[in-house]
Amino acid sequence: MVKIEDLKRINLLKNFPDHLLEIIANEAQLSIFGTDTQLIAVKEPVATFYMLIMGQVAVKRELTPKMDIILDNIQSGSSFGTSALIEGSTASYTAVCQEPCEAITLSGTRMQQLFKENHELAYLMMLGVAKQYKNKMDTRAQMIMKTLNENPELKEDINDIENLTLVI
Repeated sequence: MVKIEDLKRINLLKNFPDHLLEIIANEAQLSIFGTDTQLIAVKEPVATFYMLIMGQVAVKRELTPKMDIILDNIQSGSSFGTSALIEGSTASYTAVCQEPCEAITLSGTRMQQLFKENHELAYLMMLGVAKQYKNKMDTRAQMIMKTLNENPELKEDINDIENLTLVI
């Protein structure tokens, strides 16, 4: 069991009512991971949803056997492993602790069951996940536009540049 105060430190859960935080607290575990611990592996089933209390986790994908690309650096207060909330999902990235990490972990299977039992919990969790996804996509679109502005020669090859920042 995890303390409700710890759950309130997670961005995704900040506005959750206490009665829903209690449900999550009863299901959650507090886990500690060492540096270089691989939490999620590309193409493997994602069974756990993570909410980082302390530390940093790199989300990456291999470009070549000698080169990885960092897609994101997860910081304290953030969550990842959202695919665990979808039955049968596999990872499209690898997640590795960059330093010792403390995380709240939830079984994806158990959360799926709780969503069926408590629609308010399901709605608020999915709304939070959708907002996180939109924020990440907006940030990525801004990064692409900045790169294009700094390298105008790249713009010539893009047919529909206006749709890069389309709000979904």
